[in-house]
Amino acid sequence: MSSHSPRLYQDIGEKLKTLIRNGTFKVGDKLPPERVICVDYGISRTVVREAIIMLELQGMVSVKKGSGIHVISEVPINESSGDCRTEQALRRLISEMQEAGPFEMLEARQHVECLTVELAASKITEEQLAQLAEIQQRAVSEDRARDSNWDKEFHLLLGKATGNSVIALLVELMWDGRAKNPLWNSLHKHIDEKDLNSWCKEHQDIMDALASRDSRRAQHAMWAHIESTKNALYSASSAMDEQDEPVGTAA
Repeated sequence: MSSHSPRLYQDIGEKLKTLIRNGTFKVGDKLPPERVICVDYGISRTVVREAIIMLELQGMVSVKKGSGIHVISEVPINESSGDCRTEQALRRLISEMQEAGPFEMLEARQHVECLTVELAASKITEEQLAQLAEIQQRAVSEDRARDSNWDKEFHLLLGKATGNSVIALLVELMWDGRAKNPLWNSLHKHIDEKDLNSWCKEHQDIMDALASRDSRRAQHAMWAHIESTKNALYSASSAMDEQDEPVGTAA
């Protein structure tokens, strides 16, 4: 996560934090009004308010209606404990991803990624469409493969195409969780070759809908794509059940 560029409000918040730490604004002083900060940094009031909320949560300022923004500390409070809570939350998320059942994971992906392509249909750029086409060209030689890196690349790019970093990260986390999930990997290995659908064709259906900026069609194509994966996994799990049946048991 640290590789991601800071959001604008975070950047402004850090600039204000520096002014407090170097003594430009001391404890007890008031920060300039929102409109002045807007002009100084050439930003909107929305960004200023998000930056101030960030400093307020860190215990550096106090916002009082009708009185302004007061500096109450030069150092963020509970910074280390906040980092600890964040780390604990991430560990729990990773653990849940690794322990979730394969069908539970697919259900989550189906809903999240359908909403992802719905948004991507109105946001995707020509450059991103060209990148998807390049992935498709590489995919042709590996169509109906049990697993492939281009499949992941395709879906992660759809997340980025939404223009929403939270959605893009959520899609990335689900795919990383899938790769590290032992239940998924075990069941996936049991998929019969004849049950492997043409992922390439299904991806093309999604691409065609995105190129047409048709959000509903893109959503339906993604739903059908993940549904086919669910069916393949279901067939694999059914085959495993049949293998476990005692000899002579009726089908």
